[in-house]
Amino acid sequence: MKEKSKKIMLSLAVLTVSTLMLPVDASAQSQEVALPISITSSQNSLLDIAYPRANIIGWRYKSENGKMYRRQYNYSREKWIGEWELC
Repeated sequence: MKEKSKKIMLSLAVLTVSTLMLPVDASAQSQEVALPISITSSQNSLLDIAYPRANIIGWRYKSENGKMYRRQYNYSREKWIGEWELC
């Protein structure tokens, strides 16, 4: 019994040590921009950069002569996409 508990304890110790020694690869991308300590007014315009965003696209519907039609509309750019199609 005593020998069995020694083996269990030894196995746990080896498992603990081996787990601590395994390399862990964890990474995260940061989108932070390192800014200079002093920023002049001419450099300030560089900080006002517009970043593109995803377009908001949805369906618009209309009914003509008892038939339902649909067409995609880009709400971000306020423009039609494609042609009217029968639903």
